[in-house]
Amino acid sequence: MKNTFKIYCLSIVTFLLFSASAVAQKVKPTKFLDNKKFNCQFYEVKPTVRGKAQPSLLFLKGGKVEADLMYEKLALPPVAMRVTLDSTYTEDEVEMHMVTFEADHSEEKNDYHWEVTLINYDIEGTVVQMKSGVEKKKFEFAGSEKTKK
Repeated sequence: MKNTFKIYCLSIVTFLLFSASAVAQKVKPTKFLDNKKFNCQFYEVKPTVRGKAQPSLLFLKGGKVEADLMYEKLALPPVAMRVTLDSTYTEDEVEMHMVTFEADHSEEKNDYHWEVTLINYDIEGTVVQMKSGVEKKKFEFAGSEKTKK
């Protein structure tokens, strides 16, 4: 009986430790992403051709992602992001910090989905507008962190 109780307690402690580490991992990346501005080039992707580059600022602030152009074109407000990967690796003796995140927003029959990858100071990704499950508009973007003067 005592051994069963010990195993039960050990299982609970192990579960709590893993849960605490998972929560800690989700909090850490948002600090890396917070208060960043990027100069980006957005391209509207159409079935036959990729549109010309449209410059825009992209902001990561308060755990949300937003872009001036997406607000103008799609009336897309700041959207809460969720980190899907936070990794550090070495490439050619240079430490690289890679973070990927997604963000979803829905209103009426429109759904918006961001998929973003950030490696050190460079960012790239897509924004897709779906209406009733059908893709209406898609934008690809790439850029670099705006330098502070």
